[in-house]
Amino acid sequence: MSRTLTLLPTVAATLVASVFYAGVASAQLPEHLRNFPLASRRASGDAIAPMFNGWVDNGDGTVRLIYGFANKNSEQVLDVPLGPNNYIEPAEYDGVQPTHFPSYTRRGFVGIQERGIFAITVPADVAAKGVTWHLSANGYTYSAPGKSGSVAYQMSDIGGALGSTNPAIRFKQSGPESVTREGIYADRVMAKVGKPVTLSAQIEDRGPTRAKYYENKVMQYQLGSAWILHQGPAVPEFSQAEITGKERVEETGEQGSSGWSEVSTEATFSTPGDYVIRLRVDNFESDDSQFDNQCCWSNAYVPVTVTE
Repeated sequence: MSRTLTLLPTVAATLVASVFYAGVASAQLPEHLRNFPLASRRASGDAIAPMFNGWVDNGDGTVRLIYGFANKNSEQVLDVPLGPNNYIEPAEYDGVQPTHFPSYTRRGFVGIQERGIFAITVPADVAAKGVTWHLSANGYTYSAPGKSGSVAYQMSDIGGALGSTNPAIRFKQSGPESVTREGIYADRVMAKVGKPVTLSAQIEDRGPTRAKYYENKVMQYQLGSAWILHQGPAVPEFSQAEITGKERVEETGEQGSSGWSEVSTEATFSTPGDYVIRLRVDNFESDDSQFDNQCCWSNAYVPVTVTE
């Protein structure tokens, strides 16, 4: 049975009028006032805003500072190399930030943001003073100072209300594991222009297990994963750039997973240079996990050198 939402004439007229007059009002504003948050989003020529997402007390005298960004352009994808237009202070923490800034149109309050793309662990006294990410593009310059101390920005690794936690990522069976935004780095991969190279990792849901009524098995949620250009001169072609947990359920025919599983993609690079590919793994299939509230996903990074 289909459902049709019908607006009363007065409501419909009000909505149309609101949209019309909002557009007219924006057009009549002086140029310097059109960049306010409520102004219409421009297709190109607008800023990229570096963002401080929050901080975590690691409990050992160090603090983890988490960053993201918002590309205010609805269509323009920007690349800003590391250097005077894209740097972190103090300089000893510079170099982990992205250089590639896609445009996002997700729904919700944080729809245009890409959150938790990297994190930095610093001594508590450094976190109290602040670590600042500076970013300039399209003639706009913004700075995002990451500091500890504000309760409003404090986060934790406890997880979701029902017990979901960040998934684990590892590149080797006996190697280190990532369960944070800061992530781990794989060994450098060597590739040739135009020749596919396999990028792979092992992933595992660390949230609460659940019993499958149809087989009475204890299993974890199927995880989503995405391979994302973090740094590099050109976007590579991925055989499978992203798959959601729901799509993995449909692909495997299994509602859940048990233990570690492998995720991989074939990456083909068109331009030589040094790259970093970010692997984001999530358990957004869980009811207490979603991107908007920073629960629950983890990062890992693959450095790649591409030659002719």
